[in-house]
Amino acid sequence: MRLGTRLTLRRKDWLAAFLRLALGAAFVYAGIWKHFYPYQFTETVMAYQLLPQPLVGLSVALVPWLEMVSGALLILGVKPRSCLLLIQAVLVIFLVILAITMLRGLNIDCGCGLFSERQVGLLAILEDVLLLGLAAWLYWLEVQRLLPAR
Repeated sequence: MRLGTRLTLRRKDWLAAFLRLALGAAFVYAGIWKHFYPYQFTETVMAYQLLPQPLVGLSVALVPWLEMVSGALLILGVKPRSCLLLIQAVLVIFLVILAITMLRGLNIDCGCGLFSERQVGLLAILEDVLLLGLAAWLYWLEVQRLLPAR
């Protein structure tokens, strides 16, 4: 392996590590916001009008912890592939919810936790698509690390 190739790999590793930390931090922050503002988060979940009342409380209790734990474990590098798959699943669910809400014409706060008081719309969908793409790319890199060198 040439020196230039090694430097490129190191830059890629540093970039991946930085982006993994950023994605994990975004999920931790979003989870903390939802955890410490449960009434606002409950109102947001209810505004989507997708869940029956008993499931609203369950989702308000579980989603923040799911985000905080998956983000923290991703930052720490504990089971990164599992964390990234979980984050991707959460983002797909969020995207479906956002799309359904847009199609229904509801003008509500997205409750994302990253940028407070942002309405459901194309910007929220774009953010989740970018985060999903990032999580998928990081997952692919993790899988590539496991493959034998060619």
